[in-house]
Amino acid sequence: MPTHTTLHLFSSGTLELGGVEVPVPFFLIRHPQGDVLVDGGTPLAVARDARAHWGELADRFRARMSEREHCVAQLRELGVEAPSVRYLVQSHLHMDHTGALGHFPDAQVIVHARELEAARAASGSPMAHAYVRADFLREGLAWRTVHEELDLFGDGSVRLLQTPGHSAGHMSLLLALERTGPVLLTADAADNLSQWEGSRHPRALFSREDAASSLVRLRELAGATGALVIFGHDPERWAELTRLRGRYD
Repeated sequence: MPTHTTLHLFSSGTLELGGVEVPVPFFLIRHPQGDVLVDGGTPLAVARDARAHWGELADRFRARMSEREHCVAQLRELGVEAPSVRYLVQSHLHMDHTGALGHFPDAQVIVHARELEAARAASGSPMAHAYVRADFLREGLAWRTVHEELDLFGDGSVRLLQTPGHSAGHMSLLLALERTGPVLLTADAADNLSQWEGSRHPRALFSREDAASSLVRLRELAGATGALVIFGHDPERWAELTRLRGRYD
């Protein structure tokens, strides 16, 4: 059991969209009260047969992922087995964030109530909404829905923030690490530095207005706290962060 909170960075391969190849991050937070997995990257089924799992999404999003890059395999290399994961936090339930679902049977799955409702209600082609029902319509998932925001351990070390827009119940995370200080995981509220700085609009599959408001809030929060900001899918930033350190504490 860790004596203080640490953050580990992983990527379950990459996705190529429109000729741009981006990482698919997931994160492990090791806290004295239990391990937290944030998202899970791309599902294992995609490494085996992307078209069988994603259908037409596989034509638009070209996944480059091996089975060894799935979250379970990468955590095992770190010495973390599935039963040690206490919480699985879903920033949202889009197809490249659901790789952990079904693989951590002892974990509570924490998701915003609006997100779970939107995912379950989604119909028609996933090209329009990015939800793949097979990922989250599974038996045995111990859902815990968040209706506002949540201080996960009650000590300020892992805070779940409401940042809707990209999806109906999207959440970002603000961490407090002993040496690094505050760390902001934007998830898909800001894919990259261009969106963060305002030269490109954030991807808003649910609400462009909400996405813009969430981005303003996150910028203000980062400015007020001096947080290290980790974007959702930024290849240059990701390479820099992982080249320097794959772990922050």
